Amino acid sequence: MWARPSLVRASVRVPSRTLHSGPVLLQKQGRDRGSPRAHENPLELNKMGYFQFDDIPTFGHMRLQKQRQMLAYYRLLANQLPALKDMHEPFTPPPATHFLSFRFVHYQGEEHPDTSKVVLTFDIKDLFRANVLHTPQAKHKFLLLAGPRWQPPSTALIQRWNDALERGEKELSTLANEEALGSVKIASSDLPHEAQNMKWCSDVLDSMIREANAEPLFTDVPLDVRPYIKSNARGGRTSRPSIADFPKEWL
Repeated sequence: MWARPSLVRASVRVPSRTLHSGPVLLQKQGRDRGSPRAHENPLELNKMGYFQFDDIPTFGHMRLQKQRQMLAYYRLLANQLPALKDMHEPFTPPPATHFLSFRFVHYQGEEHPDTSKVVLTFDIKDLFRANVLHTPQAKHKFLLLAGPRWQPPSTALIQRWNDALERGEKELSTLANEEALGSVKIASSDLPHEAQNMKWCSDVLDSMIREANAEPLFTDVPLDVRPYIKSNARGGRTSRPSIADFPKEWL
């Protein structure tokens, strides 16, 4: 006698342990892969790094952090900057005798070999006005001693200086009183500390002034124009062509 299909299906029983073996295995594998489950604690999921749509995204936190920084600066501006008025001192320009400029290099929070380098710069006109060089011949000798350290505004000034040297002391004195005479740069980085390099630059300047006022004056030696000539062979730079270099009929 054949049994009905419904009775056959009802007679087949599967143990409950076998039914749950599959989901339990998937749940264990899911935890290993890091996938969240809906019935787990949201606090635990947040600790694991899952986004539960209960917070703003990363870009929103970046915007909030930027606003917090601006708010901190506004607090400084409102609370601490008014206290700086008590330390205010009026600016007093340096006198004409203080014309030496020392340049230092610092890298904040970092050690670098250039931190000991010191560059001394001053204008020739300020040195001549200080009357430390007694005669026009001494000024000429000082420029000879400066050599390539002197940076004239143009090579034409060197030729004018040599011409004035041949004409006499009066012409040389007139040319020495001009405004644009260039500057002198003295640098040092051989010593380990910047204070030592600063003292070395100052001592070199004092020695140049002392030797310029001493005999002989070398009035028969003209200034050398070769260090200031722009040449490709000497590594000089050439100016780029501009519109003014083209003929008018081409434009």
